[in-house]
Amino acid sequence: MYLIEPYFRITALENHIVEQNRVLNALIDQWRYNGQIIGREISLYLVEDNGAQGFAMRVVCPEQDSLFPQNNNTEVDFALQQAEKFGLFLENFLLLGDDLNADQTAENARPAWQVLYTTHLQSCSPIHSGENFAPIPLYKQLKNQPHLSQDVLKWQENWQACDQLQMNGAVLEQTALSEISDVQSRLSKHGRYLAQEIEKQSGVPTYYYLYRVGGESPAQERRRCCPQCGAVWTLDQALFDVLHFKCDACRLVSNLSWNFL
Repeated sequence: MYLIEPYFRITALENHIVEQNRVLNALIDQWRYNGQIIGREISLYLVEDNGAQGFAMRVVCPEQDSLFPQNNNTEVDFALQQAEKFGLFLENFLLLGDDLNADQTAENARPAWQVLYTTHLQSCSPIHSGENFAPIPLYKQLKNQPHLSQDVLKWQENWQACDQLQMNGAVLEQTALSEISDVQSRLSKHGRYLAQEIEKQSGVPTYYYLYRVGGESPAQERRRCCPQCGAVWTLDQALFDVLHFKCDACRLVSNLSWNFL
């Protein structure tokens, strides 16, 4: 991922800064929903460029060209048009560098298979390649389905919130754990629906990740069957040191209980 600084030239100084701030934050939201920028805490500030006043922001993007027009969806284009009505024009952006602490984006946006996966530590796209487990930017597959892309991000936020609660182990631990580990939970049903929709749009078989913790022993864990259809789903070799179970019929993957890893 890359740290990038977009610059917006101001051409209508009579507009109130509060309104200009509002339309730029609306654009930030649409960029985020389309997967062109990552994260929710975005700095926005006034700058001068060659004597001209403008706005700049610091964003993290999956690719160097994430903010290029060809990656925009209709909602992003509309937000840019609204910004222009307030005298704000995206004039350029500066590539500040490669974010060494961030996940590296998958080069192949159409792998043989992929998985809807996230954790409370991640801020990248929840669509991960089945070839190398690298995240695939949402706009690579869902640019023409902006509402689906936004729904995927909302699911990710809910999943991460539950993961954080069960990791902290102070409040709502069992409820949060059930949401991310029970195939029949409301969150899992939502995620599996999204995985099916992603597969329809991308043409890529898309699996849903079920979190697993607990169990009595490693041997018993390896004998676990698919919680949906009851079939044997244990892999001979773990994938990416994370996935130990995979059911092709149900499009489900899971890990050996973290208690034994």
